[in-house]
Amino acid sequence: MLDANLVRVRHSKLRPCSKALLFLPVLSFSCLSAPSSAFVTSVPLFARGKPVLSARNPGVTRAQTWIPRMNLFKDISGALRGGASSSTMPAADVELFPSSFHDAAPSWATLEEQVKSTPTAKKMLEELAAREKGEGPAHTKNSVRLFGKSEKDIRIVLYRDAAAWCPYCQKVWLMLEEKQVPYKIERINMRSYGDKPDWFMKKVPRGLLPVVEIDGKIVTESVVIMQMIDGLYPEQNPMLPRDKEGLQRANRVMQLERDLFGAWCSYTFQPGTSGKRGFEATLDEVDSALAATDGPWFLGGAGPSLVDMQYISHVERMVPSVLYWKGLQMRGTGRWPNVDRWLAAFEERKNYLATKSDYYTHVMDIPPQYGPGQSVPDSEPFQKKIDGREGWTLPLPPLTEESLEPVLPSWNPGEEAARHEAALSIVSNRDAVVRFASRAAGDDVGRWQREGGFGRSVLADPYAKPE
Repeated sequence: MLDANLVRVRHSKLRPCSKALLFLPVLSFSCLSAPSSAFVTSVPLFARGKPVLSARNPGVTRAQTWIPRMNLFKDISGALRGGASSSTMPAADVELFPSSFHDAAPSWATLEEQVKSTPTAKKMLEELAAREKGEGPAHTKNSVRLFGKSEKDIRIVLYRDAAAWCPYCQKVWLMLEEKQVPYKIERINMRSYGDKPDWFMKKVPRGLLPVVEIDGKIVTESVVIMQMIDGLYPEQNPMLPRDKEGLQRANRVMQLERDLFGAWCSYTFQPGTSGKRGFEATLDEVDSALAATDGPWFLGGAGPSLVDMQYISHVERMVPSVLYWKGLQMRGTGRWPNVDRWLAAFEERKNYLATKSDYYTHVMDIPPQYGPGQSVPDSEPFQKKIDGREGWTLPLPPLTEESLEPVLPSWNPGEEAARHEAALSIVSNRDAVVRFASRAAGDDVGRWQREGGFGRSVLADPYAKPE
């Protein structure tokens, strides 16, 4: 079984086409050397572009496979030593060469040795060692979180989606991290990504995520789960007010979140722009609610509350979706300054960044979960930038606060560190990525989505059998 969400390079602008996946060592090489503005993001590295060997591209055979020359090899030694790179050729000078060129690629062992010698990789490997002990930073691949406690203190098991995309799982996951409650993690497929295991379906017959098991008792529904966790650990970074007036305000703002969600659905998933006025008006109300408190949070205070957790998972998805399908920019226009401030406050928190996805992943994963977005002509320029039809060529422009997908200085590691993180992710995941990339030469490629339609993600192919 193959899962498309095999490489998660958080906020990366390394976006090779599927042809390059036939040359993954070359691709890893480019992460180490070619200037790419490869800032870390959760981008499936194989998700776009026409497969070279498939029925959809019958004009290309194994003997005719070509990839663009990017002059990556000659600069790797200098790049690793900190020297300047002159690798990437202008688009007009790109040459083509036959697939036999891959014989000149460095071995995986060589690449692994080189990338692990970088300061970025050393730090990441140190974090991995800490995470394996239940400590260290939040991460999509953590299996246990202790926060200085022992495993005997764990009362909670969180069952969340293996792709780390589900918005309802995200809010529960984020709350556990913010409260620093010891817990274990079990990763389960969303229905759009693959079949759920039988043992999970016996435990949770409806198969819904998220689920928590608290002292052996199964609890579903994200808001109920969050309230229960907050009640179990009331002194540990409380997430709701304890006074009557504070609770009344929390309930009012929670209802506004449901209004915003409904307005977003009416706008995004209906043809034309008839829902635009209602969506913008509801966003105005949300912005006013944020303006009513000191600081960036809905209920004030030094950190996010349960109310903020409820909002963030869907607002994060609203930002790219209304841009991609409706051409509406929610961020950086000055119309919703308090929403801008609130999003930036979340993006200063490492716990949130560990759960955050990028624009591309969102617009690919929203349709199988909510239905297809309905495009308008004004959205086309943004679609091309987000889905890679325009601008995904090296060298990529640096990511900044002014980018279409904003990146704040506090979580931008810089060009070199981002490349090295991308390279380590590819090298470490090479077996899974190669299997997924080679599925076009095997059997049942694409059967997952053909049989399930738009309710199944284009970023997954679990029934494919690689050659």
